[in-house]
Amino acid sequence: QISNRRRSALPMPRCCRQPDLVDSGLSGLPDPLPDLGSRLAGLIADHLDSREPVAVAHARAFLGPFELLVAPWASFYLESEPQLMGAVSQYAARAYADAGLAPGEKLLDAPDHVTHELEFMYFLAFNEAATGDSSWAERQVCFWREHLRLWLPRFADAVTRAGIHPVYDGLAQILSWLCALQDAQQGPADPAPSTSRGSASNAHLSSIC
Repeated sequence: QISNRRRSALPMPRCCRQPDLVDSGLSGLPDPLPDLGSRLAGLIADHLDSREPVAVAHARAFLGPFELLVAPWASFYLESEPQLMGAVSQYAARAYADAGLAPGEKLLDAPDHVTHELEFMYFLAFNEAATGDSSWAERQVCFWREHLRLWLPRFADAVTRAGIHPVYDGLAQILSWLCALQDAQQGPADPAPSTSRGSASNAHLSSIC
């Protein structure tokens, strides 16, 4: 089950550069993830020699400059009035700090960017597997229930609706299934507030973990 948690937290940006990681990383997970992984790995491999269309689609969807098709920050889904470096961003930053991570010298984005949060889940799962210390698993459960599960499925839905590129369509489909798998592994949580982060935005990871 530890191995499954590591695979279910595979960082999506890394997968886009390494199709073999998608295929092998999802091979041991429940259906339909292995088949979806094989298909996505094939798509990524087909575009390795001509990455420009994927890069253009990525920029159009996540960077703008004129219109942002899909917001990649938790704040845009969980704040009552979306803003970066507010309570949601601060929650993610505290979670990283409580796990012993410090900001890099060249931090290019807010701490609640989807890339940082998925890498953080992978970091926790890796340390759980490497050390056998159950506190790493507790941190995963805490971060998922209090924060990530409240917005990541909505992000995946937004990517699907945007129709960015076949590679991102495949990533979004896998991400949706991985979210369902995380819920199955880590149990149900209280439902998220419909319009704002509520009290969860101010919760400290260390208070539970």
